[in-house]
Amino acid sequence: MQVDQVAVILVEPSHPGNIGATARAMKNMGLGDLRLVQPDCFPDAEATARASGADDLLATATVHDDLRQALAGVQWVVGTTARQRQMSNPVQSPSEAAGTVIRQAAGGRPAALVFGRERSGLTNEELDLCDRLVHIPTAESYSSLNLAQAVQILVYEVQVAAKRGTAPGEEPGTPAEAGGEVMEGMFQHFERLIRDVAFLDPQNPQRTYRRLRRILRRAGLSEGEVFFLRGFLAACEKRIHGWTPRKGKGETDGDGRES
Repeated sequence: MQVDQVAVILVEPSHPGNIGATARAMKNMGLGDLRLVQPDCFPDAEATARASGADDLLATATVHDDLRQALAGVQWVVGTTARQRQMSNPVQSPSEAAGTVIRQAAGGRPAALVFGRERSGLTNEELDLCDRLVHIPTAESYSSLNLAQAVQILVYEVQVAAKRGTAPGEEPGTPAEAGGEVMEGMFQHFERLIRDVAFLDPQNPQRTYRRLRRILRRAGLSEGEVFFLRGFLAACEKRIHGWTPRKGKGETDGDGRES
């Protein structure tokens, strides 16, 4: 099933009841991969009670030190946000986000839905790791959503999208966008080159990096296009330093081929 390729990640959840309710919502919709980043209380009796029969998801849930670690192996990341931001990554509705998640999963690219802290959500640095943002519309007079409620809405949409089989309005045969670790490797490659040529504001280097990330995300690059750009970056590094940088995981040769 495509939903087997979709993880739910809770970042620093403070209430164990929300962890249990999340497990229940996931099991209702056929999802089974729960990942937790520095939960305040886990395992916990309240989480087990709120899981209401989804104890198996709690038993197999993994705990991580940070979001980067929790995203290991993920190739498409959707982060939830309640706020509008300047220079934001593309923001989708729940149904649109679910469609892109299922499209990636159907192509064998594991995806993740990322939910932030109950009080403050995800940080800008964590949102930088997301390929898309999703906003759940609410009444203007009362916009507060419980964490587990937000999870239930999105995993429901994922199940609907899986049964539908396609994202709304997508054209058959269109290459899937690159995301997750593939895009993150390219961003880090760009950031190294930016430092090499001093193309940044020394007072606020993160602003330069963040702006570049958002420009490239809006381009909707395929994996082949990412590898082409990394080949170009490698050629620039060779010209600057007079040597070919050592290639790590996901690095490319000068002609754009992945090593």
